[in-house]
Amino acid sequence: MTMPTLHQLIINGDIDGFRQAIEMKADVNQLDPVMGNSPMHIAAQQDSASWVEALLAAGAFINLQTPKHGVTPLMVAVWHRKPSVVEALLKQPEVNVEIVSTFGLKAEQLVDFGASEQDVFGLQQADQLRQLFDAYRDQRSRSQAQLSAYQLVTDNSLDDEEKARQLKAHFQGITDNAMLNTPSAITSSGNDEHTAVMVAARDGLVESLKVLMEQGGDQTVPDHYMKAIPLHKAAYNGRADVIELLSHYPGFKETLDAQGPNNGYTPLHDAVWHGHTEAAAKLIAFGARTDLTGFDGKTPLELAREYQYSSIVEMLEKKA
Repeated sequence: MTMPTLHQLIINGDIDGFRQAIEMKADVNQLDPVMGNSPMHIAAQQDSASWVEALLAAGAFINLQTPKHGVTPLMVAVWHRKPSVVEALLKQPEVNVEIVSTFGLKAEQLVDFGASEQDVFGLQQADQLRQLFDAYRDQRSRSQAQLSAYQLVTDNSLDDEEKARQLKAHFQGITDNAMLNTPSAITSSGNDEHTAVMVAARDGLVESLKVLMEQGGDQTVPDHYMKAIPLHKAAYNGRADVIELLSHYPGFKETLDAQGPNNGYTPLHDAVWHGHTEAAAKLIAFGARTDLTGFDGKTPLELAREYQYSSIVEMLEKKA
């Protein structure tokens, strides 16, 4: 079977050729034509973590799943009992241990997959792998606990006014808000790599968002899923009041026409997409560009025509 260049170099153990190929811009996310393994999947099977680390440094996707069995590089490393590779992958902020393969198992559940009770060395490796996952979860929990503002805005038992009140109390007397704009961990919670500002903007928590922005909230930090910024979230959900609030703080002009790397949509596209007339009007009033096209080749006006939002069409036609 003929494998793509990077795959074959890893298989051959040719580290010099491998590094040279990466320097020559070989595709670090290319899939092999039979199983759909990326170079990361092949690297995760090796004894040394150096292959994986080099690929990550070159921009390889750490959570890429194969088309056939839905296995990630982390799953491969666990399955083949490669503790050094597992350790290296679990140190990466973007690793997602909650991904489920097409056969229904997460990476940690593969620790004992196919293991024999008579395999003493294998059992020792399994214990080592379990310890690595335990340490990962402990570290993740400690990191999340430090994000006090994030924990407050994601507390569904509190309304916006109570969240704002508790946020004010939290920030009172604090001179260092270094953790305020730190994204949350990746836990498949729906809030992966969300800052408190991102959650508040998305959910329309205007009072809470005002407190966060007054404390130095950063509206330019993107999320994990779409690499969207808070203004995208606000527009997508029709939060005209959030858009108005964000316009008064640093970062608004820089992100007003930001095009998301997933679909090329600006915040105005996102407002138009779901017929949020008031949100679209706010963005237009603040000077949002109407000529930018998404990856579908459509401007906000063309998008409005496609989805038959007549009021938005009329508004954009007047703008033109």
